[in-house]
Amino acid sequence: MSRLTTLLVTVAMMAILTFIGASYAGAQDASTKAQAEAHVKLGTALYQKADWDGAIKEYREAARLQPDSPYIHTNIGLALSSKGDLDGAIAEYREALRLNPNLASAHDYLGQALKRGGDLDGAIAEYHEALRLDPNLVEGHVSLGVALGMKGDLDGEIAEFREALRLNPNYWLAHYDLGSALESKGDWDGEIAEDREALRLNPSYAMAHMGLALALGHKGDWDGEIAENREALRLDPKNGTAHYNLGTALFNKGDLDGAITEQREALRLNPSNDAAHDNLGIALGKKGDWDGGIAEEREALRLNPNNAQAHSSLGFALYKKGDQQGALEEYRAACMLDPQNATYKQNYDRVLQKMNKR
Repeated sequence: MSRLTTLLVTVAMMAILTFIGASYAGAQDASTKAQAEAHVKLGTALYQKADWDGAIKEYREAARLQPDSPYIHTNIGLALSSKGDLDGAIAEYREALRLNPNLASAHDYLGQALKRGGDLDGAIAEYHEALRLDPNLVEGHVSLGVALGMKGDLDGEIAEFREALRLNPNYWLAHYDLGSALESKGDWDGEIAEDREALRLNPSYAMAHMGLALALGHKGDWDGEIAENREALRLDPKNGTAHYNLGTALFNKGDLDGAITEQREALRLNPSNDAAHDNLGIALGKKGDWDGGIAEEREALRLNPNNAQAHSSLGFALYKKGDQQGALEEYRAACMLDPQNATYKQNYDRVLQKMNKR
């Protein structure tokens, strides 16, 4: 389950369960109120089973009975958002806010939908309004933090996640988000601490295991990295990124056969992963299979011609096969794509010198 899906389900369930009781305070007709409440409860049960269409149908029937309930419109928006209908969700959130402009949670959900649709500025404006109305809205701080991070404001992102955790120290997803932000700042120790706390609160979140693995790898703890990636794959066996990360960690430990197996599995799940083709090519070359390595590097470059590492890897494989001219061209391409990489320049100069001595 992705971070976005986890966020939507977690927030939606908290909101829906809250709205059930809040939706009918002003209802005048007891029978209508009871009927609407029954539809909302059934919709919530269907939502919990990921039956988005069924949930939407029940919420719409509740809205027919109580068209002036902003909470029911918000529920419809949450279900539509989970289904992937952003335009429909946005329309429902806006209707909820027309009925009650001071509904902080609806501003937050509208912001989430706008963010998913690519309107970051609009999303941030909604998050700020949500927090103006309710400064203690934990998810509002998390949502704002995510959006600020997407805008490149890492300090603002971290500050919002920390505020969310001040308000709710047990919000495991905020710990994970804070860890990811600290990773972007190069604070591996900070990320490790936050991922461990997220996993203490929710041991079954595969992405936190993957984040922890990445941080441990950057600290040189290959065994820890391997263990965390294996746990992520136990929880989510079809996670191609986790297979790729595990393959990389195994390569760093010198387990070439294990690395090749994991990279092949990553590519079975996602054939367009150019980095996995590159890593597989490097591992095959290390095993002496230069032809296999060359084939993988060429596929990596077909998928992403701007992959400097793949050009360099292909150059090395061609050099090992005796094709100095081909190696020189690939090293040149790597240098052009990444002029600051001293290794690429050294390899280019070395091959050029050998060719000049012939």
